[in-house]
Amino acid sequence: MKRSIGSKFFVLLALLYLYVPIVVLVVMGFNESRYNSLPFSFTLKWYQELAGDSALLIAARNSLLLALATGFVCMVLGTLFILGQRVLRERYKQLARSFVMMPMSIPWLILGLALLLLIRAVDLEKSLFFVLAGHIVISLPYTLLVLEARVQALDDTLEDMSASLGATGWTTFRRVTFPALAPAIVAGGFLAFMISFDNFPISYFLMPAGVSTLPIEIQSSIKFGFTPEINAISTVIIGVSLLCLAVVGLIMGKTFLGMMGGKKEHV
Repeated sequence: MKRSIGSKFFVLLALLYLYVPIVVLVVMGFNESRYNSLPFSFTLKWYQELAGDSALLIAARNSLLLALATGFVCMVLGTLFILGQRVLRERYKQLARSFVMMPMSIPWLILGLALLLLIRAVDLEKSLFFVLAGHIVISLPYTLLVLEARVQALDDTLEDMSASLGATGWTTFRRVTFPALAPAIVAGGFLAFMISFDNFPISYFLMPAGVSTLPIEIQSSIKFGFTPEINAISTVIIGVSLLCLAVVGLIMGKTFLGMMGGKKEHV
């Protein structure tokens, strides 16, 4: 009993340590004081000033477009990889999976520096293309994890039945495989979007001069002092991240319930 209470208390302390600073940041984004001082006085003026901060808005637009492109490409590549992996021998399947998942084991700071050195070694200039490529490299493994979980739960007999009824490979994919994978594809795309939108190390090393993303702009701004506008834009980022997580959880939750319902009907 004492051990159970102690474990719960430790978990509570860990949660407070992780999330209280985030709550304070969000609350101070609505505080009238420019210096984050008390007493608290509610205001929306920092969001109004944020709407007039062209540098932050341009950086937010760049982050949004980059994250959208990353999410879309990861959905396409992840789907192609998962489908192609199914026809490989087990040995080559594990080799291909290890190769694609490797960026998850490498710190993003080291990976960003390595990509920059590679670009310099082949005498190329930093560009948005390389930033997008770097974001895809670090985001694709997370998309694949979601897709793999869905593929493992698929009923292979559905594709066999489709083929036995005379459907072509493309028809089977369009009418059976893709609808079954679609929720995981969308969820993986949202995860890739979130990872790209919040990423700093890869963007910092590969972003060309004169172009900035939101994390880079925030890092540059706090060098000259932590302003309430940063609290406001950070609150927006947290909101976007929570929204993406909620969408992923909703999609995967419905998918899980659908799978359980299908299994019960099959039984």
